[in-house]
Amino acid sequence: MYFLNGDRIYIKPETGCASLDAQLLNCFEQLQKINSGKQIFKLNFFAEVSSKENYVKLQSQLQRLVAEKFQNPVICALIAQPPLTCRILVEAFYFDPALWKQEFIHSENGSAMLFKRENASVLIGNAQSDNSSGCRQNAETVFNSFENLLKRAGIKFHSVIRQWNYMENITDFDGDNQRYQDFNNVRAGFYAEHFKKNGFPAATGIGMNRGGVIIEFVALDAAEAVSLPLDNPEQIAAHDYSKNVLVGNELINKSTPKFERARYLELFGKKQVFISGTASIRGEKTVGIGDPAKQTKITIQNMQRLYSPEILSLLSENSLRPVYGHARVYVKNRKDFAAIKKTFKSYYGNLPVVYIIADICREDLLVEIEGKVILE
Repeated sequence: MYFLNGDRIYIKPETGCASLDAQLLNCFEQLQKINSGKQIFKLNFFAEVSSKENYVKLQSQLQRLVAEKFQNPVICALIAQPPLTCRILVEAFYFDPALWKQEFIHSENGSAMLFKRENASVLIGNAQSDNSSGCRQNAETVFNSFENLLKRAGIKFHSVIRQWNYMENITDFDGDNQRYQDFNNVRAGFYAEHFKKNGFPAATGIGMNRGGVIIEFVALDAAEAVSLPLDNPEQIAAHDYSKNVLVGNELINKSTPKFERARYLELFGKKQVFISGTASIRGEKTVGIGDPAKQTKITIQNMQRLYSPEILSLLSENSLRPVYGHARVYVKNRKDFAAIKKTFKSYYGNLPVVYIIADICREDLLVEIEGKVILE
């Protein structure tokens, strides 16, 4: 993580068309070399998993390998989203142990790392529930675990600044209720009035093939930190959507998605913008239906508004130069990959990026992009 004087690295297998096991072992070989110079504390594994049985098997294998290969505790998550260019992809997070003290925190269904420096506390972790066939029950279990991790760290709910919300078959229905809408209803209940004063976290809500519900999060408690929500004037804030775009039974009270388009963070002189999962939406309507290239273009333009001179001038009296740090691109249909990649490269060139197949929260959305912008 950048604000922990570290960063994230994406590890791809060097073994081409080898089996999943061979690619996985190659990734661990690379991770061990990296960890010799940088202290890794969190790993996300993105992989295609054909059944729940295979998901549980791979999850156990990953946990065993992490325990064997790393001396210090490492948070581990298996996210069932197939990478487009390999069988498995690893996202590794590292920090500077010379500046930050760490403490591993564990609770039922979740784990996190608490970092401390001077009067600042940062909690980074994830929680998962795959015990129920319904999204609502899994979401309730996950949020309970999420809340418990925050309490154990002594951090309030309103301190959460970034979330990733992964849902199995996000646009499917449990009875009359869409899964994503059920998740939003549960999230709104847990959030309650916690974020009333300073806006919601930046967030991504995205589908996965297996795994129930996973929440990944960053929370910050630091009196001298600056944390502000950022908005795109061309989009209605997601938490202000009308009922016209909320899916599900009309007789049920439906909550809007509670997140900001982006969030600015300043901590110990480091400045960055968390870009939420962003799609081709203007106002609250999808733009470019059926056209992956156009949707990618509109999505990127939406992101660029969030770190435009107009927005950055509100954050500092000094001139800030934005440097896009990395991107994760979610592609709904494999057939659209070439068009999406070509459009993305036309804007960002050789920026570090990973492409992952994932279902997106609206049936007519073909691509979603998130990332990090460093301000210098």
